[in-house]
Amino acid sequence: MYKKLKLTTISELIKNIYCSLSVLIIGCASAYAVEFNKDLIEAEDRENVNLSQFETDGQLPVGKYSLNALINNKRTPIHLDLQWVLIDNQTAVCLTPEQLTLLGFTDEIIEEAQQNLIDGCYPIEKEKQITTYLDKGKMQLSISAPQAWLKYKDANWTPPELWDHGIAGAFLDYNLYASHYAPHQGDNSQNISSYGQAGVNLGAWRLRTDYQYDQSFNNGKSQANNLDFPRIYLFRPIPAINAKLTIGQYDTESSIFDSFHFSGVSLKSDENMLPPDLRGYAPQITGVAQTNAKVTVSQNNRIIYQENVPPGPFAITNLFNTLQGQLDVKVEEEDGQVTQWQVASNSIPYLTRKGQIRYTTAMGKPTSVGGDSLQQPFFW
Repeated sequence: MYKKLKLTTISELIKNIYCSLSVLIIGCASAYAVEFNKDLIEAEDRENVNLSQFETDGQLPVGKYSLNALINNKRTPIHLDLQWVLIDNQTAVCLTPEQLTLLGFTDEIIEEAQQNLIDGCYPIEKEKQITTYLDKGKMQLSISAPQAWLKYKDANWTPPELWDHGIAGAFLDYNLYASHYAPHQGDNSQNISSYGQAGVNLGAWRLRTDYQYDQSFNNGKSQANNLDFPRIYLFRPIPAINAKLTIGQYDTESSIFDSFHFSGVSLKSDENMLPPDLRGYAPQITGVAQTNAKVTVSQNNRIIYQENVPPGPFAITNLFNTLQGQLDVKVEEEDGQVTQWQVASNSIPYLTRKGQIRYTTAMGKPTSVGGDSLQQPFFW
């Protein structure tokens, strides 16, 4: 009886010592922090030097730095000069609205940031669903943000904010034909004709004209010449509304009504400004990921789309425009949780994707080809 009690007491004692050591080790590990010996600083006021900003990994001293940026593990095609500011005794990256645009954030996020600027920039880590990591060795900033907060990107498409309108210049596109007729009897005759397009580029504006020229000679003497400009027009893109503005002599464009020549102004949506995968109609699938998750869209047990998304809201906008019928959506969280639902996909002519508008507007006066005004009323 005595031996049994003694063994039990020793066992409990060892267990208590082990638990105490475990708590002590864990406590020491969590309390570990970087400390600097200020005695190594050769300065009289070294005690007033604040080194706290170096105690945490991933921070830089206040200032501006040139580095690369990754958004949800996708590299941006530009180099950015980013500002680090002091917030709550720690430095944090601060982005201007222009930089948020270049990084691909949606207009809604940028408008919200503009209302909370600090010295002209916005500390993005204020958003609880945005995290950043700085690799000082590569001078590379990794940003993780909800997928729905970012504009759609395509490797084969350049977004409007990165467009370059090119240098100012002029060009002449021509096709030239010449003939010489020399009969055994009678007069010799020659003919020169040309047609093509001429234009001038200045900024986003494009001036274009079609031309036709014809010159006839008889025995080396000019008999007749004719220079005609069937149409002259000015146009430019308006990326904010994915449209093209045209001024001058042009043709109406419509998939419903017949086209006719007119002199006036036209504003038309242009699907060519959209990424290839966003043209035509397809349903938009939205949801919220609780963790890093994999979103799978399938039809008849065949996977047609799959994407990894970070925590937060997401939107699948680039499904094929040929889909018909019922789609199965599955969201697999990294903790094993699975969410499933179904989406119907049906298409009829002239449908557009969510957030898009397709339109054609024009006003002016009908004209014949060549610019002669017809006796028709002004239209719009």
